[in-house]
Amino acid sequence: MEYEYRRGSNVAQAARNINDVYGANTTNKRTTCFWFARFRSGNFHLKNEPHGRPKTLDDNDELKAIVEADDTQSTAELAAAFDVSIKTILVHLRLIGKVKMLDKWVPHEFNDRQCEIRVETCLALLNRYTNEGIFNRIVTCREKWILFDNRKRSASWLDPGSAPK
Repeated sequence: MEYEYRRGSNVAQAARNINDVYGANTTNKRTTCFWFARFRSGNFHLKNEPHGRPKTLDDNDELKAIVEADDTQSTAELAAAFDVSIKTILVHLRLIGKVKMLDKWVPHEFNDRQCEIRVETCLALLNRYTNEGIFNRIVTCREKWILFDNRKRSASWLDPGSAPK
């Protein structure tokens, strides 16, 4: 096929010539097209790329120990540590009985002073609205709103039935 490519033959001519020389059904247009595309990209190596089943995780005990040492690691971090795919990590986490749970939000109890500060702030904002108006301060650009939410809710890998942090 490389010879036919370097001769300048098109895909159909190359497939026909190869079948004439080496016998009918030696190649077809689809296979010849694949090789010509490969040659056009500059790849003239005849070796196949490694393929097969993806790597698996050999030791679930090691994964369990790492997850229990730091249960906030993401699946991407675990996959990179074990040099496997994220799907493989998810399967093995399920095998060792770990589930991902978001940490709970614990309501914060305010003391009297904090409640007073909040009431004062709300009253100041309400007065500001009635006196100055806030609609002239809203800035838009092409009718798109941008919301910046910097809260991060962490998640942990826990045993089923255990309470989140």
